[in-house]
Amino acid sequence: FMPVLEETGLIVPVGQWVLNAVCEQIKAWESAGIQPVPVAVNLSARQFTSKDLGETIKRTLEEHQIDPGLIELEITESSLMVNTEEAVRTLEYLSGLGVSLSIDDFGTGYSSLSYLKRFPLDSLKIDRSFIRDVTTDGDDATITRAVISMAHSLGLKVVAEGVENERQLSFLTEYGCDQIQGYFFTRPLPADDCGVWLREMRRLQQVSPGHPMDTPVILLVNNDGAALTDLRQSLTKDGYRIFVAYNAHEAFEQLGTQRVDMVIADQNMPGMSGTELLEHIKALFPDTVRIITSAYTDFGVMADAASRAGAARFIPRSASEEELRGEVRLALQSRSRMAPSLAA
Repeated sequence: FMPVLEETGLIVPVGQWVLNAVCEQIKAWESAGIQPVPVAVNLSARQFTSKDLGETIKRTLEEHQIDPGLIELEITESSLMVNTEEAVRTLEYLSGLGVSLSIDDFGTGYSSLSYLKRFPLDSLKIDRSFIRDVTTDGDDATITRAVISMAHSLGLKVVAEGVENERQLSFLTEYGCDQIQGYFFTRPLPADDCGVWLREMRRLQQVSPGHPMDTPVILLVNNDGAALTDLRQSLTKDGYRIFVAYNAHEAFEQLGTQRVDMVIADQNMPGMSGTELLEHIKALFPDTVRIITSAYTDFGVMADAASRAGAARFIPRSASEEELRGEVRLALQSRSRMAPSLAA
C-alpha cells in the first residue's frame, strides 16, 4: 500500500500520524518509568518536500513535550537529491530543532559526495542489499568498508541494515560499524514487548575470546586430512590458535564468525582452487595474511599464482617443519603486502 499512499498524497497525513504515534509511545514509556531510547521515523519523499515540514515537526514535538533528541528522522538519499539547495535548508532547520538526521538505504540512490558533506547529517544506513552477502561477496565487502570509512571521516555514525547472522555482525564489528538493525537482534516487536526489552536493557552479548587477543589465529584450508593434521601439529608448537576447513565454503564460514590473522590454503582443492580462495579473501578481509601451499614444485608458476592472490608466501609441501614454521613466523611479523617470496 505504500506506493498507493505516495501516488495519492495520503503519505503525508499517514506520515504525520506515525510521528504522533511515536511521540505518544515515548511519553507512555516515560510514564511507565522506562528510559526511552531514540526512535527512528521514516520521512517519505513527499513529506520531505512539503513546505511546512519543519514547522509541523516542531509543533508536534512541542505538543507532546518530547525531547527532540529522542527522534531520528530518516530520509532516503534520492529524496535529498531532488532539490539539493532546498534539502540543505530543510535539514539545517530540522537539525536546529535538535532531532537527529539520517540517510536511509545509502548506496542505492545517486547522491553526490560533494553535496553529502554539506548536509547536516548525524548518520547513514548501509542498505541491506550490501549487507546480505558482505562475508561472501568481495564487491559488497569493499563497498561496505568504504562507506564505513567515508562516513567516519565525515563525522557520521554508520548503521547496517538487514543484519541476520553472527558472520555479518563479526565483519561489521571488525570494520567499526557503529550500530546494527536486523533480525539477528530481533524481529519487529509490538510496543509493549519493546517496552519490556527497554526496561531490561537487553543487549547483544559479545563473546569473550578464550585466548588472548594477541595470540595469532591461523586458518588451514586443505581437503587432504593427513596434510591438515601435519600442518596443525607443526604450527601448534608455536602457540597459534589453529582452525581448519576442508573447502572454500567452510573457510568462509570460519572467516565470518571469528578473527583470523592468517589463511594457509592448498592450491589443489575441488570447486575452488587455493588461488581463487585467497583472491576472494583478499577482497573480503584484506588485512588477513595469505599463504598458499602446493605439492606442485614449479616455483615460477606458483609464485605467479601467489602474486595474483596477493599471498605473502608460497610454501611447497616439501618444505621441512622448520622451514614452514619460519616462513609463517616471518609472514606474521611483517604483515606486509609485498610480492610473494619462495621458501628455500
